[in-house]
Amino acid sequence: MRLVLLLALPALAACDSPSPRYIGLEPTRVTIEGTTFSIRQKAGEVEAIRVNAEAAPREGLIMVKAAAAIEQATGCPPVSYTMRGDTNVIRAVLDC
Repeated sequence: MRLVLLLALPALAACDSPSPRYIGLEPTRVTIEGTTFSIRQKAGEVEAIRVNAEAAPREGLIMVKAAAAIEQATGCPPVSYTMRGDTNVIRAVLDC
């Protein structure tokens, strides 16, 4: 049983399932300083999902990287005070 769990963990770490609002949209993959995000944009809003495994990611650093990834993928910076989420899924409003 332990072996099955150990083999399943890497697959779960790369999970890229969007929230219902973003289902059906093709993601743009962006890597910023070793952290890879899957970015989906819809109507001035964006969702960034971190798809790589990291040991003890710091939320503040992940938010900074997510903001850079969002701007690179969409061409628009996120409005900083609208950025919400955790180290895995970040949502924001775009400043376009």
